[in-house]
Amino acid sequence: MRVLTLAAMLVIAGAGMSGQEVTPTLIRVDGIGAVAGGLLGGVGMGGVVRGQPYSLVAKTATVRLLADGTTITNVQEEHRMRDSEGRQRTEIGRVVDGKVRIDMVMLVDPVAKTTTNLFERNKEARVNHFPEPKSPTPEMEARMAEMRAKAAAARAKAAQDGAASGGDAPKRQNANVEKLTPKNIAGLYAEGQRTVMVIPAGRVGNDREMKVVTEYWRSPDLGIELESMRDDPQSGKSTMEVTQLDRAEPDAALFKVPEGYKVIDQKQQGSGLLQ
Repeated sequence: MRVLTLAAMLVIAGAGMSGQEVTPTLIRVDGIGAVAGGLLGGVGMGGVVRGQPYSLVAKTATVRLLADGTTITNVQEEHRMRDSEGRQRTEIGRVVDGKVRIDMVMLVDPVAKTTTNLFERNKEARVNHFPEPKSPTPEMEARMAEMRAKAAAARAKAAQDGAASGGDAPKRQNANVEKLTPKNIAGLYAEGQRTVMVIPAGRVGNDREMKVVTEYWRSPDLGIELESMRDDPQSGKSTMEVTQLDRAEPDAALFKVPEGYKVIDQKQQGSGLLQ
């Protein structure tokens, strides 16, 4: 399963302007809140992890079994680094014939408040700036309060309708969450959680009950995900595991635009279009 984050969209947008083809993929940026929950906003709000440098290698494998018995397997390798200031570098590549082919490189700098997408083919660096956090206006707060009230009313009505139907209302998906016994991954203590989502028969045209199982293991020390698994009958099974981890300070040059690259500031470029 692929998750497209705001950061990934910035990468893809830049790639489109550069004439490069980039496959949407999951980019994990630790210490900045949920991956799909607003990458750039989290940085601006102080969610950066400092004083905990590392370098790691993670491998993700996705396996799909087709109706005719054919198995499709895709393997990705991800190199992630973080320095003591919370700067991050992410390299994502595909494993082809046992060799890693890097597809994208992204730098996240919470100090400069920028993300930079590096395109090696044409030696370009496209720089995006974090949006400045803004306090909600009275009008925005009023709209949010109205939306919360409508949501609460909808939940209350659904509960009443379910009670009135005598239990004949459509079955909902049920999720069972359990904590797993801590274990050691790549030399780090990791805490895990398993979620089992039950999809009732008939919900998506299925003739029988289905279960979607998700597991993830996280290091409370470094604040990063070390291992995950998602087994979904509809999309296949995907596993991610950190295979190498080094807690030494990475080379500072890795968090800078390499020499010889043309730097394109997306903010300045956008301002020019508005003039």
